[in-house]
Amino acid sequence: MRLSERMFGSIGFRLSLQLSLLFILFAAACAVLIGYQLSNIDETARSLRLQRQAHEIRAALRLGNGATPTVDLPADRMVRYQGEAPAFFYALRDGAGNLVMTSSKALQDRFGALFIREVPPGETDTEGKDGLDDAFYFLTQPVNAPGESLLLIVGQHASPVDALLREVEWRLLTGTLLAAIPICLIVFAASLAIVRSGFAPVRRLSQATDRIGPGDPAARIAEADLPMELRGLAEAANAAAGRLQQAITSQRRFTADTAHQLLTPLALLSARIEQSAVPYSDPGVRGDIVRMQNLVRQLLNLSRLAVAPRPREKVDLRIVAKDVVTAMAPLAISEGKSLSYEASETPCLTTGDASAIGEALANVIRNGLRHTAPSTCVDIAVELPASITVADKGDGIAEAYRQRLLEPFFTTEADKGGSGLGLAIVDEIMRQHGGVVGAENVPEGGALFRLSFKAT
Repeated sequence: MRLSERMFGSIGFRLSLQLSLLFILFAAACAVLIGYQLSNIDETARSLRLQRQAHEIRAALRLGNGATPTVDLPADRMVRYQGEAPAFFYALRDGAGNLVMTSSKALQDRFGALFIREVPPGETDTEGKDGLDDAFYFLTQPVNAPGESLLLIVGQHASPVDALLREVEWRLLTGTLLAAIPICLIVFAASLAIVRSGFAPVRRLSQATDRIGPGDPAARIAEADLPMELRGLAEAANAAAGRLQQAITSQRRFTADTAHQLLTPLALLSARIEQSAVPYSDPGVRGDIVRMQNLVRQLLNLSRLAVAPRPREKVDLRIVAKDVVTAMAPLAISEGKSLSYEASETPCLTTGDASAIGEALANVIRNGLRHTAPSTCVDIAVELPASITVADKGDGIAEAYRQRLLEPFFTTEADKGGSGLGLAIVDEIMRQHGGVVGAENVPEGGALFRLSFKAT
């Protein structure tokens, strides 16, 4: 499985990523909101300054009958409106849009007669034309004058306060975004840890469910240790396990009873044939009866193994393998073949039942003797940390049969007496010991079976 599939296929990873994205959106929204509020503060402060300026000019405005209006400001206040580039400006416009009075001819030329003539009531600015640092902000208010309608225009150059607020706004936005990157990584790691911790009951449920099977049908999930959201699933799994246990028990009981019932009539039939003086036309009858007896014994053995309790004693695989090879050496010699044994000097320990492990190994060796070529050797080796290999010199395993080797009653040697239960018994014994059976072809020719146990 590729790394991307493992990550994005995980609910915990996706939830953590979604939480991190949610945090990014929240941080961005907060930055935008704060920037918007700072912008509002900037505009509000500028508006208040313009209103105070307009109030000051209106209070100092003198309108005479037929005379040109004047503004009577103190000298220190009037300085701001004078010079070649004053920071403050005021003008008076009549109802036809004609300029009646202005505070600075230089600013009047800069803005242009058309701009002053068309400046709308309310607030406006020249940011778009002059830039933020060189902008002028205007406020236009009506002035009540006898017999005519006048419009007062006041303006201020962008102040250091405006630039300061813009700098604060920019630093706040960039600082928030830069700080959001490490914070987002921390949030992602924290959310991943929290989600992983939250999914711990699901993992426990999965592990408990994995123990339920033919090897241990009595295993159940402890519902009290699970949160309420998972108890319904655990109850359903326990109910299904109960039905599975009942079906397996019935099947095993039926198999054991059937095998036990068949052994007696087969034994009687074999005895009668041995005692009978009547010659049989078919010399293979006796061999068929022997194969039937072996098959029934293996069925009975398989049923007993399935219901046997899990073994717990420590076993040295070297000792077990050596005893089995010694016991089966005469059988190999009688068939014109041989056995070799090799083991490490270090103990290969596992937990289990020595007799059951020996039976599994004997079945694998017997299978190897059946397939190895005449005058060749079946090699048995005990390897660290806890495994036994059996290699023959036969034709190897056909690819079409590789997936079915451990199926009960599957055999390619029926004409040689094979029942198809030997490797099934090996598989049952290995599953009871928490191990696995592996099979492969070796480059030199032949098949190699590996019994891998849990090391102790």
